[in-house]
Amino acid sequence: MDIDAIFKVPTVPASSLTKRKLPASHDEVYMKRLKTTDGDDNEDANVRITWGPGSADSSAKGAAEAEERVGDDEEDERFHGDGLSAEQKEIWDIVDAGEEAPATIELSTLKKMVLKFEKVINKNQDLRVKYADTPLKFIESEADLDEEIKNMVAASAAPEHYATLVDLGTHVSILGLLSHENTDISIATVNLLNELTDEDLVTEASEQAEVGLKALVAALVENDALSLLVQNLNRLNEAQAEDRQGVFNTLSVLENFIGVDPRLSETIVEKTTLLPYLLQRIRPKAFDSNRQYASEMLSVLMQSSRANRLKLGELGGVDALLRVLAAYKRRDPQDADEIELMENLFDTLCAALTEGEIKQLFLDGEGLELMLLMIKEKKMARMRAVKVLSHAMLGRSGGPCCAHFVEIYGLKTLFPLLMRKGAKTYKKTYKSFSESEEDEHVITILASLFRSLSDLNARARLMAKFLEAGFEKVDRLLQMHEQYFAHVQAADRAIAKRKAEREKEDEEDGDEVDEDEKAAREEEDFLDRLAAGLLTLQFVDFVIAFACFDDEEGKIKERVAAHLENSSQSLRTIKTVLKEYAENFKEKPVVAPGEGSNSSAATIQEDADVEYAQLQRDMILGVSDAL
Repeated sequence: MDIDAIFKVPTVPASSLTKRKLPASHDEVYMKRLKTTDGDDNEDANVRITWGPGSADSSAKGAAEAEERVGDDEEDERFHGDGLSAEQKEIWDIVDAGEEAPATIELSTLKKMVLKFEKVINKNQDLRVKYADTPLKFIESEADLDEEIKNMVAASAAPEHYATLVDLGTHVSILGLLSHENTDISIATVNLLNELTDEDLVTEASEQAEVGLKALVAALVENDALSLLVQNLNRLNEAQAEDRQGVFNTLSVLENFIGVDPRLSETIVEKTTLLPYLLQRIRPKAFDSNRQYASEMLSVLMQSSRANRLKLGELGGVDALLRVLAAYKRRDPQDADEIELMENLFDTLCAALTEGEIKQLFLDGEGLELMLLMIKEKKMARMRAVKVLSHAMLGRSGGPCCAHFVEIYGLKTLFPLLMRKGAKTYKKTYKSFSESEEDEHVITILASLFRSLSDLNARARLMAKFLEAGFEKVDRLLQMHEQYFAHVQAADRAIAKRKAEREKEDEEDGDEVDEDEKAAREEEDFLDRLAAGLLTLQFVDFVIAFACFDDEEGKIKERVAAHLENSSQSLRTIKTVLKEYAENFKEKPVVAPGEGSNSSAATIQEDADVEYAQLQRDMILGVSDAL
């Protein structure tokens, strides 16, 4: 297993784990649009309030029931007079309505809904063609169409029937409405797509429902849904509330698609203009929910695709990200939502820095200088700036960043972080600050410097930091070694106990554990060791060993040996840790999904990874043997 690869891609932000929702609002414009102008003075009688493919009778019945509830409320003032506010009563009404709604719909009902939906579409198209210059002639059909689009949302209750929607060609009709002349219709259509493709629909549903959702998404994509959705974004004016919601829902639909089929992440960037749109959308200084969502979508698109990351570089995305992040150099985000925006942008940058080409753009754009300034300013961005530096300097393509880091006096900023100077005060200000996480990033940077610095003067400046002030940096490394070694040992004891219990249970049950179960258990054990700080321990011991190796006078090695002896350990303890670390580089690197494992470019990349892994293994074993 390539441990370095774990650091290359940042953890998926928490916001990506839960489907983003926007609070519902009363659509007064929509209600006004549904009123007729037949001359009836009673406007209330002209408002359509049908649900699903119902009739006017159901509307009258619903109105009568509403009046009856009002009467009951007035008679029983024990609850509404003093106990519940108007807002609370409204909430309970919504809850009651939700309880009365059907959990699903029958196939026959769905077909009737689709038939009515198609008829209303055709009627509107015919009237628009016939009375193109007389909007009053087709405005009523427009309201009917808008209503039927909203009624079709009920189909989301039966994802197991989505295959029928595809067979009937309903998905084609829906996509056709994205280009409707009336943007209100296209916005309603986007909302319909958002509801139909919501992953939450199949979280606890049947396997048939999951198959249906995948079939619908595949059919939509096959009929150019991606391009139509992105093109429609350019028609929306976010100065209007309805259009802002339309933008939000469009991004949500695209996120739904990627959730159903992650490969579509690369297709979206390749075949649409979404990436340039997102880079432009994050630029405004004023915060809004759509800007936040755009930042989240950028992070999602960069997670697992080399092609997407390279495209980001081609479009000037690195410079755009640095410009937006520069706003947080001397000020903190104002609330939790803006914090999420900032973290999404940092995660996007970290993911992009997996690629050597992006590291060069980051270097040229003075990204190192910006991150160092953020650390010096000690604002919230400091935590993420350290993480970005660790990604920029990691791996075989991180050499130029390592060299420039030393040239711009980055060591002067880095080593106070290692010594945790000011950490207590910083933690009081920012409760989310994690000392262990910062340890991990700082030691990763130090390991990268020892690996990559080839200039003798730069290496001398690095070594001078460990020799100064009575070897206090060496002592700090030994303290970290003891801390994380104890944590990993505790995890190993817990794993050993769990293994013994499992073996006993398997023996009592007489069950033979299959290979998949064995692999799952091994992965669980390894993840527990990582959570305990295994990787940080390995990096700490690598830095200690390299510092001993580069110290020609041997003073550091003497101090390390004496300290370990006082702790009932020895240099052999560090050698054992490094041997396990070196073994991680023996496994053959795997080409990332979407990069085309059969292509010549992928083969060259794989060969380079194998060669680099071998060099790293030899380096680790070399400094270990020199102890």
